[in-house]
This record gives sequence, C-alpha cells and structure tokens, in this order.
Amino acid sequence: MVHKSQVAVVVDSSSCLPRDLLERWRIHVVSHELIIGDMSFKDGVDIQPSDFYQLIQDNHSVPTTSSPNPSCFLEVFRSASQVAESVICITVSGNFSATYGSACTAAAMAESELSGFSVGVVDSQAAAGAQGLVALQAARSADDGADLEEVTSLVEGLIPKMNLVAFLDSLYYLRRSGRVPRLAAWAGDILGIKPLTEMNLGEPKLLAKPRTRSGATNRMLGVMRERIQDMPVHVNVMHAHAASDAQDLRQRVEDEFDCRELFVSEFTPVMGSHLGPGLLGLAFYAEA
Repeated sequence: MVHKSQVAVVVDSSSCLPRDLLERWRIHVVSHELIIGDMSFKDGVDIQPSDFYQLIQDNHSVPTTSSPNPSCFLEVFRSASQVAESVICITVSGNFSATYGSACTAAAMAESELSGFSVGVVDSQAAAGAQGLVALQAARSADDGADLEEVTSLVEGLIPKMNLVAFLDSLYYLRRSGRVPRLAAWAGDILGIKPLTEMNLGEPKLLAKPRTRSGATNRMLGVMRERIQDMPVHVNVMHAHAASDAQDLRQRVEDEFDCRELFVSEFTPVMGSHLGPGLLGLAFYAEA
C-alpha cells in the first residue's frame, strides 16, 4: 500500500521553478498553452525557454497564451490524489489570468468525483519567481507533515511578505501583449528605457525608468536593500534569456545579503511571451 502524504502542492507553469526543485519537493505543474503562429505548445513540456526565446527572436513573432482549462487542472488533481489526501493549488495572480477561476472549477469537480479528497485553491497575487517561492514554502510545510489547513494558513501569511521586482529590456512585447495595460500605457513612445517594475499583491507598479541594464540592476538591488536591511532572506533570481546577467546578479546578492535560500530560475515561455527576452528580476521575502 502506498503511503500518502497529507498535502500535495500544485502550481501552474507561470511559477518559474527550476526542474530540480520541482522534483525535490514533488510539486505538480499544470501547463499553460502557448500559441506561435499555427503551432500550439504546452508551456515547459513541448517547448523549453531557450528554444522559445530563440524562436521569437529569429521569427520576430509575438506569441499568444491561453490559461489551463479546468480539465487540465482536474487531470493533475487526480494524479495528486494517488499520493496525497488533499491538494493546495497556488495560482498566478487572478488580475492577469483566468487560471485561478479554472482551478476553482476543477477543485469543485475533483471533490465531487474523488470521495474524501479536498482541494484548496489560493491566488498567490504574484507570478513567476514570487509565486514559485510561495509554492516552495508550501511544499516544505507539507513535507514536514502539515495538513491542508495549516499549509493554507502559512501560504496566506506569506503572500503579503512577497516582493517581485524586475526590469524589462524592451517594451515591445509588453505593449503588444496588452496583458498589463497600466504598465504599457505609461510607456507611451519612450524609447531606450529599462523600466523597473514590481508586482505588489497582484498590482503592477512602475518604480523607475533607468536607461541602462547596469543602472536598472543597481536600482533593483537598492530596492531589495531598503526592504530587507539586515534580515535573512529567500531569493529567486529570475531571467529571460539572460543567463550570464542572472549569474552575475546571483553573486552580488550572495555577497551582500544573508541568504537562507538563493537560486536562479528562467522565465517560462508563457511568462516570457508577455515580457520578452532580456528581463532580469528578483523575487524575495524576509525570514521573520
């Protein structure tokens, strides 16, 4: 008889977690769909980040995306029910995607179909590396034996502490996608800037308009310095087809901060399709 854990963690593919961490903490992933021309791909399954960024640069194409439908979530919930007594599903912010609604629909279907199986769905009010950090902490809590109520409480307490700061190399993909209209609107026809932005509780905000990558990187580290000060920190260094810059940033973070957790993740195609190659960012939270 297979021993079941109390809680399995499910995320959508916008969470931008490296494969080794997904496997280490047994986190289940539901893929978004990516459409490039007349081709359709499952995010992170049929196409990997390096191939995707090369493809859009070579073809000058602007992909479109589609959130996972309820049946996609239901399939993963069924799989999770084989190894756990319940599921917590942590989704990308509902302000930018229909993913949360799809997961809620699938949760109701799963609980009706699978007797005694509980599914909790939480809007992370974040995306990318910040969503990933929330999921990692949920998975660690589940691994320690916490039940669904306890894991959900931990997640809900962590969400307000999460920071997501990043700069774009170009406004082209953001303006074409229309997914974040408030950020695209202020950009207007300004050229040559590397807009430094953040997402706070699901709301995008412009922090600065540096004109160079080095200037944007320094401003980003300054934001982290102000918010973390001397506290221990968990950090996810994010990039989109900018691996060398990400490793340099990782080293600077390691040298300056008391990092309890520090790793590099690459934006999945579904995230990169809206923001474009060259992005560099930090997701982080202070340890109490």
